[in-house]
Amino acid sequence: MSKSALLVAPLVLVASLGLAHDTSLPPGIWTNTEDVYFAEEEGREKSDWTGVEVGEDSRWRSINAFGEAQSEWSDGTIPGLAIREGGGWQIGSSELRLARPFTCWMSMRKLADQPDGSADWTFERALKVFDQGGQVKIGGGDAPDALFRLRNVTWAAGSRNAPSLVLYMHRDDPVRAVSYAWAEPGSERIGINLRWVQGSCTRDDEAMGANSASLVDAGQQWSSLYHAGNWQALRELYSDDATLMTQGQEKIEGADDILAFLQRLSQSGAEVRFQFDPEEAIAQPPFGFVTAKYRMDIAFPGRDPVQVAGRSYLVYKWENSRWKLWRDIDNFAPDATPEDFSQ
Repeated sequence: MSKSALLVAPLVLVASLGLAHDTSLPPGIWTNTEDVYFAEEEGREKSDWTGVEVGEDSRWRSINAFGEAQSEWSDGTIPGLAIREGGGWQIGSSELRLARPFTCWMSMRKLADQPDGSADWTFERALKVFDQGGQVKIGGGDAPDALFRLRNVTWAAGSRNAPSLVLYMHRDDPVRAVSYAWAEPGSERIGINLRWVQGSCTRDDEAMGANSASLVDAGQQWSSLYHAGNWQALRELYSDDATLMTQGQEKIEGADDILAFLQRLSQSGAEVRFQFDPEEAIAQPPFGFVTAKYRMDIAFPGRDPVQVAGRSYLVYKWENSRWKLWRDIDNFAPDATPEDFSQ
């Protein structure tokens, strides 16, 4: 087997994840909050806010920012849904992002103190919200009316601000917050204390969209971008510190070096036909694991095709509300042969 064939196989095989699946959204809550928020600043037409909840059975319904249903469950196609050229999903031209669910508690100072003059407080727990523009109303009655809002903010193009998980607190204006707190975008918890209100939100890893179905979706995005030769967008599907460890070769460290190598393979004119048989996909946020058999049929110009088969182990990291490829390891195994795949 040629050295070139050995190099091609492990890098291209991940592209086949999800090829046999349709273009339905993976389970979870999806909104276009960030696209809408910065559209005008970026000189784009502003779309209407859209929220979609997809169940484990692939049925979907429209929701509002409070997570309340705005339509009945449907098993039909989501109108206008398409895979984005740069990866991910869109409705019309507006980008959708998968939200992470959080559970919160909030405590507010009541309008009247206790008989002894000490402060009296409400306490609300098990408040469900999501980090792509989700909102929750709190207070009322013997406490002020308020609401809080959670966003995983990705700033407008050209901004020097770092992406942040932001918890906003509102009183009389649902658009302009009275205050806010922020944390790293991948944080598991965020809290706020404004004297009159305090609370904390914790990420629900078990309920979040970082599941095995969205692992398959990550592979589907990879496949679309690889075959389109969209290297810039493909780069966004890798963690910065991604590593490739393939049979008999030195490891390649860093997403930029891996992408540079992928480009050289494409520019060589090689034709690749691959088949991929996932054996296991496990999501344990912030990591996801895929084990699969693969077969590659590789042909370089002027040379006979070469068949490569083996087993691959892929590790993803959940970063900025999406799975990113972090480790790519493959080997040749006696129980993974070209004959395991139909022609």
